[in-house]
Amino acid sequence: MIFRRPAIPFAEIAWRWTFAIAAWLLGTFFLLEYMGSLPVTAADRLLLGTQQPVLISRALQRIFHGSAFRFTEAGMVVLIALALAWIVLASVGRAVTLAALLEEFGIALGPSRRTVGSLCALNFLRVAVFLAAKVGGIGAVLLASSFWASTHISAGDAARAWFVGLLLVGIVWAILNWLFSTAAVFAAIEQQGALSAIGSCARLCVEHPGRMLAVGIWFGLPHLGAFITAWGAGFTMLSTVGAWRMGPALALEFLIIAGYCAVADFLYTGRLAAYVAIVRGLEVEQSRETSSIAPESGPTAVDRDEVILSDLPLLAT
Repeated sequence: MIFRRPAIPFAEIAWRWTFAIAAWLLGTFFLLEYMGSLPVTAADRLLLGTQQPVLISRALQRIFHGSAFRFTEAGMVVLIALALAWIVLASVGRAVTLAALLEEFGIALGPSRRTVGSLCALNFLRVAVFLAAKVGGIGAVLLASSFWASTHISAGDAARAWFVGLLLVGIVWAILNWLFSTAAVFAAIEQQGALSAIGSCARLCVEHPGRMLAVGIWFGLPHLGAFITAWGAGFTMLSTVGAWRMGPALALEFLIIAGYCAVADFLYTGRLAAYVAIVRGLEVEQSRETSSIAPESGPTAVDRDEVILSDLPLLAT
């Protein structure tokens, strides 16, 4: 599907990259405005020009003194705005992408208000789980530090405890994020609410684990291959920075990252199409089973023992 109808994954790339570019620009402008709001006196410039580490640190301490609260407050506003924008844009973009996928599979369902509302709820849950994972990662650091301070274990054991906690948080986040993102298929096909779509997705995973696992494996392997290729190409380019100028090297690094993101978005769209095909195939199988059983048990069933429909000739009376 992604090769026969490349417009669908390109549409997925369009809304994803639009948000990414807007987020990077907003973050850059935020940092520039914050740096421009810092007061720098003539004495601070004099200390910065001495090229002495102690004097430079003193100047930086004077410049950034009292600005932590302003930075935190503005950063929270920017993050909340980005989260809300992502929820709305991701919901509309996912609704349009799924509508195109359903049309490709012969399901005439356009993006309705109920679908967009369910997708907004699912994306809100994804944002909440992402923030909870961030808090959980910080909590893993604090827990390992507290355990190290109370038991006086070695730094290596404390680092391993932190890694285990961080790994558990990452696994839980990955599972929930996958569940909420895949539930969008049921929200679009069956026009369900957010919680009903999550329940349907979990039920499908329990009833047909082989099909869902096959989709994850066959789309995860090329994704892993693309990631390893991009990783190796990126480090190769970094190792040749001495032979190249900085500008062309950074441009090639950007192209490598963009190429990997494009491949990942193509594969993600194909995985969504595979989930739609699974759900559609199960619906077709259920409809066939229902149609084969219905004539036998319906009110219009034919009684084969009825004399009127018998092929035997009637006796003369």
